[in-house]
Amino acid sequence: MSDLDPVVRASHGVVSRQQLADLDVGDAEIRRLVRRGAIRRLRPGWFAAPHADPMVVEAVSAGGILTCVSALRRHGLWVPEHEKKLHARPAHRKVRLASGCRVHGSIPPPTAAVDDLLCSLAYAARCLDAEGLVVVCDSALNSRRATVEEITSALAPAPARTRALVDRCDGAAQSGTETMVRLRLRSRNISVTLQPRIAGVGFVDLLVGDRLVVECDSREHHTGIERYENDRARDRMLIELGYLPLRLSYRQIVHDWPATEAAILTLVRRGDHRR
Repeated sequence: MSDLDPVVRASHGVVSRQQLADLDVGDAEIRRLVRRGAIRRLRPGWFAAPHADPMVVEAVSAGGILTCVSALRRHGLWVPEHEKKLHARPAHRKVRLASGCRVHGSIPPPTAAVDDLLCSLAYAARCLDAEGLVVVCDSALNSRRATVEEITSALAPAPARTRALVDRCDGAAQSGTETMVRLRLRSRNISVTLQPRIAGVGFVDLLVGDRLVVECDSREHHTGIERYENDRARDRMLIELGYLPLRLSYRQIVHDWPATEAAILTLVRRGDHRR
């Protein structure tokens, strides 16, 4: 199994008979691996290792493959929290999934248990709202897993309003929460600068106007003592330089935005974002 390990890991623990054949693993060897418990059959032509990703196993067992936001999450992208259900597509035309995702245009037949990033993004264009799609596109750009040209090509079959969202993407965004706040404030016609560098402090998440610094915690944000102390030191330096720091938690952005937005609007209407 050692020779198969890299392929199995790259496939999230689920491989097809064709993938095994490409490694010169024939039917006799497959039967031996099944008897040993090294892999198990999910459905004809598909096998799972003991450590296989449960969601990938679920999709393949149902006759499909993982795609859309479920696949994007496994490609390491920042995906909106509410999208936790299984997103899959049929492995071939004869399969009908109860909640299969749909796509604009046509997509090549699947070759693995998890769709590649750009194919998954094409499916996400029909499942996510405008903000969610910009969030995952920003993440793809920031992590350099896709270029603007590649994203534009993946979304080419989508309606014009969806394709136009590419113009609102920015690979400088460090997290989905940054993207959310940027989009929401700009929709209010509030001037927002993304990732500006402030001398003596370094890069900050967002600058509203020329004085209000908004720092957005992601769900991966660690609250260890070192990070806690560093954040407070940065806030102190910003105040000394004449800035007004506002640190937003993940919960305040994702689950309590109306109250958070109201507080920001109060500061802006009062002119606190200007020197």
